[in-house]
Amino acid sequence: MKKNPIGQTLTGWLMAGCLLTTPLGISANNWGATVGEMQNEQTQPRRITGTVVDNQTGEPLIGVTVSIVKNGTVETGVVTDIDGNFDLKPSDGDYEVHISYIGYQTHVLKPGRDKTDNVHVRLREESNSLNDVVVTGFFNKNKNSFTGSVTQINGADLKQVSGVNIVSAIAALTPGMAMVQNTAQGSNPNHVPELVLRGMTSFSNSGQDVNQPTIILDGTEITMQDLYDLDINEVETINVLKDASATALYGSKAANGVIVITRKPLAESTLRVQYNFTGNLQTPILSDYDVLNAADKLRYEQMAGLYDAGGNIEEQYKLDELYNQRYKAVMAGQNSDWLSQPARTSFSHDHSLRVYGGAQNLRYELTGRFADTKGVMKEDYRKRYNLGFKLDYFINNAIQISNRTTYAEIKAQNTPYGTFAEYVLMNPYERMYNEDGTPNTDLAWDLDNPLYEASLGSYSRNGTNTFTNVTDFRWDINSQFRVTGHFNITSETGWSDIFVSPKSRTFKHETDLTKKGSSTQIDSKSTSYNGNIVATFNKFFEDESLVSANAGWEINHSELSSKTMQALGFFNDQNSYIGNAAGYPTNSKPYGDLAESSDVGVFVTGNYSWRNRYFADATWRVTGSSQFGANNRYGHFWSGGVGWNILNEPFMKDIKKHFDLFKVRASAGYTGKVSFSPFQAMTMYQYSNEYEYKNGIGAIPLTIGNVDLAWERTMNYNVGLDFSMFNKRLNIVVDAYIRNTTDLLLDKAKAPSTGVTTATSNLGEMQNKGVEIQVDGYIFRNSEFSWKLGTMGYFNRNKITKINKALEEINKENQENAGTSLAPLPQYAEGESTTALKLVRSAGIDPATGKEVYIKRDGTLTFDYDPTDRVLIGDTEPKYTGTFNTHVYWKGFSLYALFNFRLGAWIYNTTRITKVEGSDPMQNADQRVFDDRWKQPGDIAFYKNIADSSRPNQTDRFAEEENTLTLGTLNLSYEFPEKLYKPLHLRNLRAGINFTDILRLSSVKIERGTSYLYSQGFEINVSATF
Repeated sequence: MKKNPIGQTLTGWLMAGCLLTTPLGISANNWGATVGEMQNEQTQPRRITGTVVDNQTGEPLIGVTVSIVKNGTVETGVVTDIDGNFDLKPSDGDYEVHISYIGYQTHVLKPGRDKTDNVHVRLREESNSLNDVVVTGFFNKNKNSFTGSVTQINGADLKQVSGVNIVSAIAALTPGMAMVQNTAQGSNPNHVPELVLRGMTSFSNSGQDVNQPTIILDGTEITMQDLYDLDINEVETINVLKDASATALYGSKAANGVIVITRKPLAESTLRVQYNFTGNLQTPILSDYDVLNAADKLRYEQMAGLYDAGGNIEEQYKLDELYNQRYKAVMAGQNSDWLSQPARTSFSHDHSLRVYGGAQNLRYELTGRFADTKGVMKEDYRKRYNLGFKLDYFINNAIQISNRTTYAEIKAQNTPYGTFAEYVLMNPYERMYNEDGTPNTDLAWDLDNPLYEASLGSYSRNGTNTFTNVTDFRWDINSQFRVTGHFNITSETGWSDIFVSPKSRTFKHETDLTKKGSSTQIDSKSTSYNGNIVATFNKFFEDESLVSANAGWEINHSELSSKTMQALGFFNDQNSYIGNAAGYPTNSKPYGDLAESSDVGVFVTGNYSWRNRYFADATWRVTGSSQFGANNRYGHFWSGGVGWNILNEPFMKDIKKHFDLFKVRASAGYTGKVSFSPFQAMTMYQYSNEYEYKNGIGAIPLTIGNVDLAWERTMNYNVGLDFSMFNKRLNIVVDAYIRNTTDLLLDKAKAPSTGVTTATSNLGEMQNKGVEIQVDGYIFRNSEFSWKLGTMGYFNRNKITKINKALEEINKENQENAGTSLAPLPQYAEGESTTALKLVRSAGIDPATGKEVYIKRDGTLTFDYDPTDRVLIGDTEPKYTGTFNTHVYWKGFSLYALFNFRLGAWIYNTTRITKVEGSDPMQNADQRVFDDRWKQPGDIAFYKNIADSSRPNQTDRFAEEENTLTLGTLNLSYEFPEKLYKPLHLRNLRAGINFTDILRLSSVKIERGTSYLYSQGFEINVSATF
């Protein structure tokens, strides 16, 4: 973690003064840093000189303490200058040279063994689960006195997991954080993932991602897409704030937790240039699919009765002839590999450049990035362009003014090859292409060839252009008072262009040429700004107590508008411009959306600590939002926490030397959420020319306003333990929590006479409770070799504590539509999870009739399926989720492996529903389609007769408990020694290779990536500083 060079220089001088008069108590083999090439010397040197730099960046470290230690006592010492240089004269006799710096591992030089003349020392950062500072987004807090729950991640840890995907890295390194499983989208580079922290606290409403954490980048709120597209090389630290004590500062935005991201600060230095390159090679994972080959598919069709005319001799002759033709083709070697057609091995590359430097009072940074990401399905891409400039200005070491301006552009294209599921259905005995190379459109059973669609000029593209300007200031009035301010303005334009060729099979039943081919264009524009000002007070008292207080004010405003236009009738693919359209859809007209919201808030927070032993803090915030009616416009949020550092108690003095931290903490508080679109508190109308009156046209209501709409609130309780011992060789963090959410916002059914079907209301209550644990420790550690093991995991239990009529209406609707949905629709009930899996119990296949036997709620058996007989089978969320990792370091080489596991999640196996028992014999199927089939009375079988292609009813016969283990990351990197990169005029050189998703073991066989394939591969990373 980067430090403030001015503060560190002062700290270094103070440490040097203390070291000259204080015994050190550090052994000669103290755990240390990576050192450049060392050479043995036989004589004691007259002077010891050298340079100290950061191991990761190669940057000189200012204010590093370099001291001569003899018999455990410091005899003399110096601190490094602005270029990281030091020069000191040793004493006679045996001694050691200790090189130490706050936040870094101490390194020890031994004359006679190590080189001490013009030595190049590379200090490694301390990396453990207990960092010193918690970044809240408004101000920083001391970790030792912090009573909240937080997970801290540095940039180096992120890049060990992934060189480009920051979202997956955060999820892998944060206990309690889950990346929402979307098995359909697979590794689609244009799919923005979702994160959930400590369980779901809201029902999805109007398509919004209402359970995602708030994301703060350098004081400014950003979207999940912004985080997904963020350059991981810019990140210094990430603090994931979890409980009310940590998040209450954000009030109405804090119910789902807060992710606070800090970019790398600017340090005083000469001109530096840093370049980062990541090359990513990915191959599609097809092993999730086990479809029939041509011979087996033809056999399956015959067994399913597709070639049986039922006694019609003339029709039977045609079917026999058709079968013989296909059989001969199969015997001649026809076996089309449809699965490989839309897939490819992709290569992506990411380049980032950082130019920075400056003096004590003025520092600058220029950044640029270009990333071209390609997925494993043909012709898709996601291109990112970024340009940024930052300037820091210091006045008399008391005032700092910073300004950062950035421009970001995203261009994306979805694959024209459609969804992967289309290729899974294709029959392998069919030719994919005609002899002239054109796609074969004369397929068996009237199937459409997806390769034909891919050959047309259809496309789906989108993009955004974003301009952001951020200004910050800090005024250190004196040693006790400080004022900070932040202002940000962001302007973004977005576009989407979707064209479907007039030759597409979508229009195969359309005879009107003026309605073949379509174009949809969407344009959007948004502007937002936010600002805050915070005053801070800190004071030490004679009784060794410390009081800290903060008071702040914040304002946020956003506007979003979009317009959509559709057109029909295009002559050919080349004339796809919307102006060439013949007309417009009769049931659709150009339309648009407008959203505007504002909120303002004030907050105060206080922290008290006594002798670094007892801690207490409290936060109160009031927020007003334009999205609520006048009756509930303002929401009040608060938190309180206490902590006890047991280590500093007198009864611990005899064993204190073995411990670094032993703290227990507890907190409670209210946080809130606004999980609905604007204008729900007021009635909105839409003009329509269908309602003409004498004085003009009429209007119909779009929404019925609810002036009593109230804040969705979550009461948080958290208890935790922070434990570290043996000079941080063993670190443990444990948290247990309960989150009670009330006034859940849902769409409530309204009477038809109102003119609308639903309106947003406060309905329902929900609870989440769970435990998180993180443990890491060094098996061995010295200056040249270290081996670290770690694990983290969590379990969360969700349940609905109060149901209402709106949820009952949803249950009724889902029950009525159960037959139209492939997977079971939810049935909500008090005391059960929102992700509960409910199915009718099955007694299996009746040996006498081959029909399925169902178990009713009262235990009786029946052949009649009744969806009201559904019972709780399990939960689709895992019982326990976690990771374990190992990290080995040796002389510049670093090997890191990360394993992920999910235990006890119940799934409804849709592959067995659509590709085994319920498969359509006109389409390809899973290899298991032949297994365990009922054929005749008396057979004991798991599946019905193969000739029965009807879709099975939703029963627990297809429910399975899934346990998975994945080797998600295997990272090997190397820090080059100075003798190799110095001739290249470099200050630092690092290279590595990162293998991703190498191995996946699962207790359930199911097709994944049905819309877009999963992938596996490796990244090559190179980082150089000039």
